[in-house]
Amino acid sequence: MIQMGDIYMKVMTFNIQHALDYRNRVIDVDLFIRTVAKINPDFCGLNEVRGEGPIDGYTDQTNAIADGLGCFRYFGESIKVGGTSPYGNAFLSKNGFISVETIKIPDPIVKDETDEDGDLLHYESRSVIKAVVKHNDKEICFLVTHMGLAQSERFNAVDTIVKIIDCLDIPVVLMGDFNSVPQDEVLKPLLDRLDDTDCYALVKNKPTYPSYEPEIKIDYIFFRGLKCLNVTTLEDVISDHFPIIADFEV
Repeated sequence: MIQMGDIYMKVMTFNIQHALDYRNRVIDVDLFIRTVAKINPDFCGLNEVRGEGPIDGYTDQTNAIADGLGCFRYFGESIKVGGTSPYGNAFLSKNGFISVETIKIPDPIVKDETDEDGDLLHYESRSVIKAVVKHNDKEICFLVTHMGLAQSERFNAVDTIVKIIDCLDIPVVLMGDFNSVPQDEVLKPLLDRLDDTDCYALVKNKPTYPSYEPEIKIDYIFFRGLKCLNVTTLEDVISDHFPIIADFEV
C-alpha cells in the first residue's frame, strides 16, 4: 500500500466529455467533482472541457470543478464552438503553477482523410497545456492534450509536443486522449523520448474507450525523469472514457 506524501505524486487524466453523465445523458458537473475527489490526485488533466459562452450548456466547467475540489486550475482553449463558446483542456493542481500556457497545434494544410465508411473525418483545432509546477521541491512539466481524429492532426500534435519536450531539462508528464491505439506509428516519437505508465499496469493496454463497451486504449500518461510506481484505470461509466491514474515517486 502506497502512503501518499510529499515524495509521492498521484496523477490523473480524464476525458470528461463536457461533464456529460453518460448513463443519464445530462451535464452533471457535481458527478465529475465527486469522481476526481474520490481519486484525490495531486495533478489532473481534463479533456473536452467547456468554457462559458452564449451557447446553451456552455458554462465555466474548469472553475466549477476546481472550486468543488479546492485546487488551482487552468483552462486551455482549443476552439470557440460556433465562434463564441470556449472548448478545450484543463489542468488542476494542488500546488499551483510556476508557469502555465496554451500552445496551439497547427492544423493540417490538407483536410481530406475519411473514415471506414468513406465519410470525411471531423477536423478540429487542438492545443497543448504546458504547466510547470513544483512537487517535493522538484520542478516538473505537465503537458495535457487531446489529439485529433485524423492521422495528419495527430502527426502535427506529436511534432508540437516533441519540440516542447526536446527543450526541457526537467521531468515531464504527458497525458490526455491521444485518439491513437498503442501500436499506432504516430506515437513512436513520443515513445522514443518518454516511458508509458502502461508498462507498470497489471493488465497491459487495458481499454479506456468507450466506457460502456471498452474496446480500445486511446488515453495515456507518459513520463520522463520520474519513477512510476503503478497505474490503474477507473472502470466506472461516468464519461465515455475511463480515467487513468498513475502514482509516482518524486
